[in-house]
Amino acid sequence: MNLQRHRSFIAIFPPRETIDTLLLIQSKLKKFNGHIRWEKEEKFHFTLQFWGDQTEEWLAEIYAEITARLSHTAPFTIAITNVGCFPNRYSPKIIWAGSEPKENPELIQLAKTIQQITQQHGVKPEQKPFHPHITIGRGKGKINPDLLQNLETITFHPVMFHCSEIRMMKSHLASSGSTYTTLYTIPLT
Repeated sequence: MNLQRHRSFIAIFPPRETIDTLLLIQSKLKKFNGHIRWEKEEKFHFTLQFWGDQTEEWLAEIYAEITARLSHTAPFTIAITNVGCFPNRYSPKIIWAGSEPKENPELIQLAKTIQQITQQHGVKPEQKPFHPHITIGRGKGKINPDLLQNLETITFHPVMFHCSEIRMMKSHLASSGSTYTTLYTIPLT
């Protein structure tokens, strides 16, 4: 029995065209130099659920259960229509691109299904409602007010992309930032 633990999560990674739009949004915001650490494009993803440190056995069991439960889940479209920040515009820690939950009902249902499965395996459900987003930057100090104002008025063509798989990921923490490795890929068919 292998008790090695991995910092893990499950996510959807966007295609190249969507990444290009996210990079365009970043470039529009970078000019305000708002004490933001901008995420690298290879880290752009929708987190469906963060699991923290889990054993390889737990991850394999969850993979099997999620794969079985989603075996008849069809691919679906995800919309990215706006940008914003968490927890609020007065104290932003996360700069994101995403959408309102009502714009992505299939994504919301997918996240709920995963939470139901993992809750049966000891993962506590999120206290806050799921809000679909991709982190594009992280605040690291006092944020430039011009950046915050432009978050509300930034314009870009909303993008939609086809989601045909989800990935279970391992996160490696380092002083230079985290990196991700795919543990399992679960197709939607």
